[in-house]
Amino acid sequence: MGLVAAVIFCMTLLLQLVVVTLCTLWPIKHDLVMLTRLHGWQQLYSIANSNLDVWVLSTLACLANILCLASVARFKNKRETSQGAPPYKTTQIVMAVLALLTQLLLLGKAVMVALLADEIVLPGEQAGQCGLLAIYLAVCSSIIGLALQYYAAESIVSDWQESFRAESPEVLAPLLDKTDASDAASSSEGTIKSKSASRKHETETVKALLSMSAVDTPLLMLAFAAGAAAALGQALVPYFTGKIIDYASIEPDRQMFQQTTLKLVGVAFGCAVFTGVRGGLFTLGMARLNLRIRTRLFHSLLRQDIGFFDTTKTGEITSRLAADTTTVSDQVCLNLNVALRSVTQAAMVLVFMFAASWRLTVVTFIIIPLILAICKLYGQYYRMLAKQVQTELAQANAVADEVLATMTTVRAHAADDSAKAAYGVKLAKFYVLQRKEAIAYGAYACTNTFLPTAVAAVVLFYGGNLVLEGHMSAGALVSFMLYQQSLASAFQMLGDVFSSLTAAVGAADKVVELMQQQPGVPPHGALQPADFAGRVELDSVAFSYPARPEVPVLNGLSLKVNPGEVVALVGPSGGGKSSIVKLVERFYLPSAGAVCMDGRDVGVYDEKWLRRRVAIVSQEPTLYARSIQRNICYGLELEDGVAAEEVPTSSDIEEAARLANAHDFIMALPQGYDTDCGDKGVALSGGQKQRIAIARALVRKPTVLLLDEATSALDADSEAVVQEALDRMMKNHTVLVIAHRLSTIQNADRILVINKGVVVEDGSHTQLLEAGGVYATLVRRQMQKNTSSASLGSLAHNESSSSLRDLIPRR
Repeated sequence: MGLVAAVIFCMTLLLQLVVVTLCTLWPIKHDLVMLTRLHGWQQLYSIANSNLDVWVLSTLACLANILCLASVARFKNKRETSQGAPPYKTTQIVMAVLALLTQLLLLGKAVMVALLADEIVLPGEQAGQCGLLAIYLAVCSSIIGLALQYYAAESIVSDWQESFRAESPEVLAPLLDKTDASDAASSSEGTIKSKSASRKHETETVKALLSMSAVDTPLLMLAFAAGAAAALGQALVPYFTGKIIDYASIEPDRQMFQQTTLKLVGVAFGCAVFTGVRGGLFTLGMARLNLRIRTRLFHSLLRQDIGFFDTTKTGEITSRLAADTTTVSDQVCLNLNVALRSVTQAAMVLVFMFAASWRLTVVTFIIIPLILAICKLYGQYYRMLAKQVQTELAQANAVADEVLATMTTVRAHAADDSAKAAYGVKLAKFYVLQRKEAIAYGAYACTNTFLPTAVAAVVLFYGGNLVLEGHMSAGALVSFMLYQQSLASAFQMLGDVFSSLTAAVGAADKVVELMQQQPGVPPHGALQPADFAGRVELDSVAFSYPARPEVPVLNGLSLKVNPGEVVALVGPSGGGKSSIVKLVERFYLPSAGAVCMDGRDVGVYDEKWLRRRVAIVSQEPTLYARSIQRNICYGLELEDGVAAEEVPTSSDIEEAARLANAHDFIMALPQGYDTDCGDKGVALSGGQKQRIAIARALVRKPTVLLLDEATSALDADSEAVVQEALDRMMKNHTVLVIAHRLSTIQNADRILVINKGVVVEDGSHTQLLEAGGVYATLVRRQMQKNTSSASLGSLAHNESSSSLRDLIPRR
């Protein structure tokens, strides 16, 4: 980037000086000797007909830019700390001020030439007469060249500054202790990476939006053509208006007056038709873009690993999917429509304005750089605010989503006030940012409205003098004023579009970031072996959750479950039991070791194929707002890419429900298997939901079953029914079961006691009782209490710990 900026700086500097020098000296080539005397300068120079001031100003500005770069270039390789901090920021400010002053002076020159210069287009031979072509060529080349020089020089200084910051901690290390030097290096590196990532991300955002809009190129081109036709019609309205005034008052002609009026009506009608076509096409494009953005974002979210959802709040995700996608599509298409209309309108109007009076046009056109400068400064600030607003809104939505999803808990604990307070804090931050947005927009709108009005007043004053002097008709002046108002309106809309687009890009940054987010767990392979025994192995597995990478959960754990074997995992909460199940399901990747099935890493198998052979029943199963039948065959429908012959039939679903002890209660419901479960299964009891979840696992006819505390949240009656289904379910399957209750695990082939991420005991129920370890202590205490629901977790920490009942105070 630095090399490109340096090349741009040098090339623009040389070209600018060459063009300005030629435009200045060539017209006075016969009188160059006069420049050696002060009196000669006075004779050759006049503000409206000479380029000498442009040449001097341009040369001084180029020298100033060179000196600014030279003032900090010496710090690029010299790192003596005695020199102090390089004046990068000061240099950037000085260059910005010089660029602004230079541009204003050059614009003032253009205005003075328009108002006072002689009507000489080509350079004349007499001293001091450069001609309009040479003057405006010099002014325009200076404006463009100095602007490019400033941006190139600013980029060069920024690169030098980042380079210096990256290396300076090494130089300052002797003056700091090791910790400070390390912190300084980390801070500098983080700052540089943050800036680089921000620039790269902005580019990727624009590329992504263009890529998603590219499909609608024919549609947008047709809309653009309709917009150009509408703009031409709008440009003709002032022209015919001026003619009508002339034919009615200045040069009375009834026939021409009537003909011109009919033409104006025809143009207005055509303009209205093309405007409607343009608006309709852009609205259609907006809807299509919205559809693509939502679809791609949702598909990207479905690709993410479970760790992503552990570290990202659901409210923030839904805010991106609902609010931000709409903001992006609507604002991009709507403002693209307005932008194209404004640009074509401005281009058409300028053609007619130059034809009417080039002098007035130049004066009017001076407002463009001012508006662009204001838009740039405002856009940067507004873009920053837009990102902060979207972030605060997502956080507020996350709080609301969390509260509304757990209203029973909130109401049970009378936590309404704290919920209101938490939501109010987020809304207050959101309001503060929106207030800043409103103030910024108000200041911008005020300035953007005043500038065109001020220019209109100047144009009217100068144009009135031209009419009084007979250089312009009254109708032409009216036409020009209408053109000027149309041009000002176009520029004002462009300014509004600019601010709206910055807000859209601010929202798009986060949407595109999610769309391009790469999952932490790589995609599955494509292996689909004909034979799958279901042998599960974990070999020296270490694991930490992405949300808590500093907290180890598994520490070199190894276990093996043979085909057809039932292995139970018991131990204290947080010991790593559920993490083992999640690793087998490949929801996460281990930080060390391997998770295999039939001797192969689980990642090599085709994902859909593997999910049909490995089924899981969790403690709190999730049901969806659909029929019981569709909940049982969830993930096995034609929409899931399952072959028609593999989609469960009604008899398959009923058989699975019978095995899960669910058929009888389902048939007792008014609509049987067509009964809607309600949102998250709210229409069913806990035991009923659990049995449907078991049926959902069984209908897959899996080889491996993962049971994660499938009965721990049930009452005694429901547990008995579900346990009976589980006992039937465990036959002829490889089973890995997690439980705290003795009734669930005592019939397992092997029992593994997991504590602090390792296996501390391994054996059958009888073997572990004979060993007299933690498991034996647990069983003895549970039998003494005469309950099958005592917690194994509370006893695995310490043999002498009390049961749950001992912790309940007696009255």
